[in-house]
Amino acid sequence: MPFLFRCLVLVLVFGSFCLVAQTTDETYQGVSETSYLIGDFPKEKALVSFTNPGDPRQFFLRKETKAAFLKLKEEYKKDYPQERQEPFLISAHRSFSEQKSIWEDKYSGKKKMREPVKDKTPSQIISLILEFSSAPGTSRHHWGTDIDINALENSYFEKGGRGETFYIWMKKNAHRFGFCQPYSPKSERGGKGYNEEKWHWSYAPLSNKFQRAWVEAYKKGKLNFRGKFQGSDFLGDLPLEYVTSINPDCAKID
Repeated sequence: MPFLFRCLVLVLVFGSFCLVAQTTDETYQGVSETSYLIGDFPKEKALVSFTNPGDPRQFFLRKETKAAFLKLKEEYKKDYPQERQEPFLISAHRSFSEQKSIWEDKYSGKKKMREPVKDKTPSQIISLILEFSSAPGTSRHHWGTDIDINALENSYFEKGGRGETFYIWMKKNAHRFGFCQPYSPKSERGGKGYNEEKWHWSYAPLSNKFQRAWVEAYKKGKLNFRGKFQGSDFLGDLPLEYVTSINPDCAKID
């Protein structure tokens, strides 16, 4: 991001001088706000890479998210040095095109869901997809602030699951590192939004800012998804509802 220059001219009794200060706004890392919010940018430009130990897969996320996750991992290992199942990433940033692929695979029936899409209306198919998957341009994963950890099944983190100890620890400690579980039980979110995802954690100091910016841009008509992917013409204002139906505890983290 190029430096922004501000010149403050103060006129004093003894003359005047110009004070030049260099400031930077790294919020969008040189990407336009709209493109960043919907995940339509080269990930290498705004994000940093991350690999789990012994895992060749490469993930991308904000540098702030990465630093906070590494601190979280370190602290968890201190608390449970004998625990073999340490925190690791299974998903992080997803681009608009990647989310579109996930969405359209489900919309077309290529990827199975809880129920088949055959003979269903577009609205019924969309309702099924939105149980767990975001429409392209509306996913928190676009921002590089949100990560999926260890498994994509709630049972993994529940009583008797391999991740039970870790999840209990996260519920108690994640906020210390800036993380929250955005998709907590729906009963805590007015019964709206995606189903609960115990694996999905968000770096709130940044994601809160991006969520506010997304909502403002959407309400101003800057984010228009009609015609951009299958079923997009039938979404109505569902994008706004799902982006804002978040665990209220997230907003408490600065």
